[in-house]
Amino acid sequence: MAFLHFLRLGTLRTCDVIFETVNYMIDGEKLIEIALESNATHAAILETSKIEFHEDFRAACEKNACGKYDATWSGPPIIGPIKTLIQDVVRFRCGLLFQTLHRVASSFDMKGMFKAGDIHDAVFRNVLKEIRGKYPEEELLPLDKGCCSICARCAYLDREPCRNPDQALSSVEAYGMNVIALQKSAGLPYYGGKNTVLYVGLILFNKS
Repeated sequence: MAFLHFLRLGTLRTCDVIFETVNYMIDGEKLIEIALESNATHAAILETSKIEFHEDFRAACEKNACGKYDATWSGPPIIGPIKTLIQDVVRFRCGLLFQTLHRVASSFDMKGMFKAGDIHDAVFRNVLKEIRGKYPEEELLPLDKGCCSICARCAYLDREPCRNPDQALSSVEAYGMNVIALQKSAGLPYYGGKNTVLYVGLILFNKS
């Protein structure tokens, strides 16, 4: 079941309309359809003005909980301070937020969580590929559940240029976003139930 974040005629908001540009149109409902057809569990459109940013979430990255701090071109500190990243986000009007829900054996099932993370990443990249294919001229800002893992070893560690700049991804956490508030603002569930893990992906679009 998709949680559609659209209002009907008479009560339209910024993200409830089809966005027109010089050569193409972005249909928010079509983006939701793409996400669900790519095996996302839930999907919705949200306004970037509703996104909450907190330094604390970026600070968590700096504690290197994921093991990728200062180890990738797409993560902190190389991507810049949170104030700069917020400016990048608010250039876009809206975002497609989607989730993937996965069963794990228990809250200690790290192997299951890593496997679920790989499945989510595959879903995310397929959604992004489909959107880019449908709207090739549209500028997007894709943010996944964690920093890029497309390469086994990031070129950043060898002080070399990114090998796959078109595929590199940063994360919602690195941008200082409150992920729970993000899901709430889009009308999506933020708890999947016992022995589950819920991952999110966000693709911003429609540069204003």
